[in-house]
Amino acid sequence: MNDRTAGAISTIWTNPAAVLAQVENPQRRRIPGAYLRVVSGQVYTARLAPDPYNPRNADQVQFALAQPVGAPPATLALAAEEGVGEMGVRISSREALAEQLNWAIDMTRSRNSPHPSIEEQGIMDPPIGVATTVFYDDGATPTTHIFVREGSTRTSHALYYMGLSAEDVLFDLPRAAAPMQSHITKINNYADKPAEEITGSEKAAVRCATTDFELIIGVDPDIPGTVDLSQAIKARVAQDHLNPKKQWSNEARHASLAEECLIAAHTAQIISTDEMDWLGGRLTRTEASARKLVPHGDDRAARAVYLFTTNEPKTHNAIRQPIALILTDDQDGGGPRRRVKVTGNTKLPLAIELVARELHGAVSDTRLADFRKTLRDALPRDLSTRPWKPTRRTPQSLFEAAAEELANGEIGPTGTELWVRAAYILAKHGMISGARHDTGVGGDRRTPAAVIEALLESEAGLQHLRQVIEDDREGHKPRQVDSQGQPRKSAAGEDLLIDNAFVREVLAPKDGEPPMPLPPEAEASKRFKQATTTVKTRLRDLESSMRDLESITAPDGTPLIEKEGRNVAVLLRNNLRNMIDDAERWWEAALEAQAGTNEAASSTEDLDEPDTDQEADSGEAA
Repeated sequence: MNDRTAGAISTIWTNPAAVLAQVENPQRRRIPGAYLRVVSGQVYTARLAPDPYNPRNADQVQFALAQPVGAPPATLALAAEEGVGEMGVRISSREALAEQLNWAIDMTRSRNSPHPSIEEQGIMDPPIGVATTVFYDDGATPTTHIFVREGSTRTSHALYYMGLSAEDVLFDLPRAAAPMQSHITKINNYADKPAEEITGSEKAAVRCATTDFELIIGVDPDIPGTVDLSQAIKARVAQDHLNPKKQWSNEARHASLAEECLIAAHTAQIISTDEMDWLGGRLTRTEASARKLVPHGDDRAARAVYLFTTNEPKTHNAIRQPIALILTDDQDGGGPRRRVKVTGNTKLPLAIELVARELHGAVSDTRLADFRKTLRDALPRDLSTRPWKPTRRTPQSLFEAAAEELANGEIGPTGTELWVRAAYILAKHGMISGARHDTGVGGDRRTPAAVIEALLESEAGLQHLRQVIEDDREGHKPRQVDSQGQPRKSAAGEDLLIDNAFVREVLAPKDGEPPMPLPPEAEASKRFKQATTTVKTRLRDLESSMRDLESITAPDGTPLIEKEGRNVAVLLRNNLRNMIDDAERWWEAALEAQAGTNEAASSTEDLDEPDTDQEADSGEAA
């Protein structure tokens, strides 16, 4: 342990001499697969910093990939063991660290309020923390802080009641003895006030001024090399949250575990540092491209899904290890351990949470929740047993290979890859949704996965899955295409977009093959009949509305429209006259067209009819 770290640790205790003896003979705390070495005692709460990367807030972190405005700059930086009993983390600057910690404190306090209140009771359960050295990309001198890894909620509330900011805790109070002494003097002055004069906020500051605390100073794994300090701390935090006062959300738990799995995959040399940052959402598409990574969202999603669902032994074991470590039930060192079965169903939600980081801060929480659920329901259920993996093929190449698989009567590796990529895009754009559980003509109880599987079984479906990927990569919303692969247009000349109704009712109807497209003339005739029916219905509605309008009378029985409706009547008259002019023009054009058709028909009949007189003469001659 270096002097900087030792100095930071030495100044947190209210009675350093009582703690010093523990350093040579530390306490041991059991975690799955190891023991933590800790020292404990009373500390000044003002010298503790809540975890800037509190896992409780993991589902609220805004990542570079989503390009949100005003996001904290140091989101989920990866901490690693720096030395004996010490962690290290690297971020851009001191300002970034302070901003991140302020965000974490505010977010933590807003999401969890301990009962009974910290204001009324102080910190009752000892927080747990570790010395962490922060290295700065801008060249500033590294700083060491005591980051709380379990108990950030309690510490955040306590700092609030003492009126301390992130800047105070990180830099101002540790700067020299004088600022800390001034803080202690202020608290003592509150405590020395007569009981009738001390305010509620001053009482809260006194109660929160000190707390019992456990400082982690090392780890002793059962098997050397299997559990490092970073993993041990996370396992300890997870233990305290198996039965929390307020449980982490599923999304927060998945986000935290997913991060650990990425680290494990990187450690096992399955993914590079750049790939870990790209899959973790810490790179924009431009940054990914500059690092020679495929910068498309569908490629990132496909690689995340594959990483967390494949049964390839090396990858599966690397991803499984952090999950099993956190979820293993180990009551004490000698007790039996309950092995957690880590399956595709266990791992897939973690991949989906990584994929969803693209949308953090860019869409509403409701929209984000819909995306997570839809993507989960749209992916194949048996991904872990399918022989597929992401490739660098173009959408056209994927389409051609999937069409070959279709001709052989199967959905093979390429079809599965096309399925995964398209499921992500359709879910992201809200163009496929869950089953309708009502009955009748409009009901469709198929899952999104069943619908996409049906798309893979027709050429039109494959064409649209290709189009979905091409359009999303070019920044377009996915469009409908015709049999030639060209975008379909509306009557106004606008592109027709894919939506859930089009996918379920046109491309993959629940009753089987989609209907064959009508010839252009028949399609036009069908639309004409539908439009004339609509006009007749609206005309009847207009007549009914006018009768209702006329039925509203004044006390003397006169219709109000005849007394007060001059402006309304003029507007209505002008609109009706315009419509009459249109109808008259249509009628005249239709008469001319019909007359031309009749004349053509008469001419044809004249040519086809025999000359009766000549036939009679010929008959007589014969």
